[in-house]
Amino acid sequence: MYHDSGEEEALRRLTSLFLRDRDDGFREYPIESLRMRKLTPVFKLKGVESRSEAEALSGLEVFADEDESRPVEESAWLVSELAGMEVRMHGKDDADVFHVKSIISNPAHDILEIETGKGVKMLPFIDVFVRDVDTEKGLISIIPPEGWLD
Repeated sequence: MYHDSGEEEALRRLTSLFLRDRDDGFREYPIESLRMRKLTPVFKLKGVESRSEAEALSGLEVFADEDESRPVEESAWLVSELAGMEVRMHGKDDADVFHVKSIISNPAHDILEIETGKGVKMLPFIDVFVRDVDTEKGLISIIPPEGWLD
């Protein structure tokens, strides 16, 4: 399992993992222990006692409780919170209002899929283009590259 939080402490706050089985149901597995193998977390899950039982879970989607995985810092947010937020051009209150359709996870950086009046546009989620995220107002302020809306 790979994670992209960059914080081992965030993983250590988790008490359970939820795995989506092949029949699209979820099963909760309490976490007995966690060790890190470089950047890869290795969990010991209650009820999974052998290597073959663990291998049977390979490839399943893994989820965690949002409250447990929430960043500790006040100004931080979960990527899942960005979907649906308003998007406006930085410094232009009267500019068009767009909305985040979804977030694409990418190894280099996340990519925002933004619904505009001209269809869905993609914007790398990097400081050069995303100037501010205000979760209280539900607003993302952007400075997209020239010609982005064309």
